[in-house]
Amino acid sequence: KNHSGLITIDLDHLSDPENIKQELKCDIELNPALIFISPSGDGLKVILPIDINAGSHSEYFDAISNYLRVTYSLIADPSGRDVSRACFLSHDLKVYLNPDYNDFF
Repeated sequence: KNHSGLITIDLDHLSDPENIKQELKCDIELNPALIFISPSGDGLKVILPIDINAGSHSEYFDAISNYLRVTYSLIADPSGRDVSRACFLSHDLKVYLNPDYNDFF
């Protein structure tokens, strides 16, 4: 199996996920491809492109998690470090899809 070139960062139990989504979608360092409210309704799924040739999935996870912690005081669910972990989609009418990645999906 091949890596998709995407990593999912799961942010749980947020007090204002919609506001945080707005902040993260404008972050030029992250440049997220997709952000949506998680199925729980109080979290976010942040989908980011990664270059798997430049680093492993777990190395990217650690770097992104550290960036989110330092920059936004957000803690990523550590289960996302597992490359085989499933990600369930939810119905988010205000889903953010970065137009730069329309051809990716």
